[in-house]
Amino acid sequence: MARNPVPADKRKLSQGNDPLAEAINQAATLQGGTLSPDEQESVFAVFRRILRDADEAGRRRLCEAVRHLAVLPQDIVLSLANDQPSVSLPFIAETPMLRDADLVKLVWSGDAVKQVTIAARAGLGSSVTSALAEVAGPRVILTLLANGSADISEASLQSCLARFPDDDGLHQKLIGRDRLPLSVSEALLERTTPVLQQTLLSRHAVSPAVAQEVQRRRGSAAPWWRMQIFSR
Repeated sequence: MARNPVPADKRKLSQGNDPLAEAINQAATLQGGTLSPDEQESVFAVFRRILRDADEAGRRRLCEAVRHLAVLPQDIVLSLANDQPSVSLPFIAETPMLRDADLVKLVWSGDAVKQVTIAARAGLGSSVTSALAEVAGPRVILTLLANGSADISEASLQSCLARFPDDDGLHQKLIGRDRLPLSVSEALLERTTPVLQQTLLSRHAVSPAVAQEVQRRRGSAAPWWRMQIFSR
């Protein structure tokens, strides 16, 4: 059975020589702030037409043109962020126009691919990282913990460890962080392998009492906990 042809108007919007290409090219002008408010609204009206009428390829062209812009109406931002993956993922990864509240809603939507894209964004706020720590899967959490620019609270780190207590990959990411709250390092010490325990103790502080108790329960003969300097 023959596939249904793409409607002519959508075909036209996805081609490189269509009349809307000029409007997409004006994205740089929007960023430069040289357009009047009325001119901006005219360009935005064309963007809305592309989002409404264009096929996926046309919408992807729009995403490429506007994903770095710091001037976009919220309805266009949300439309791009909720589009098909080929459109939404590059936009979510790089746009400065998604607010923390928007990102939290995307996290709670349960789309793991969008979650991992959000987890890798630069400068994530604590409300977004908290949502990820609460609901995201292990792959997303590993991406989040590798994001050195993300603001991850002590409570969120504790949540990650509590949800995946036996995940060696997560243990390694936590231990590899520049700083680890005392409560997290002590909880991690009780859960991780002896090899990772020694790495943990060489990088992060734990109290002598906790280190001794873990050693006692594991029946370790060597006083490896004494390697740690407890005041940092």
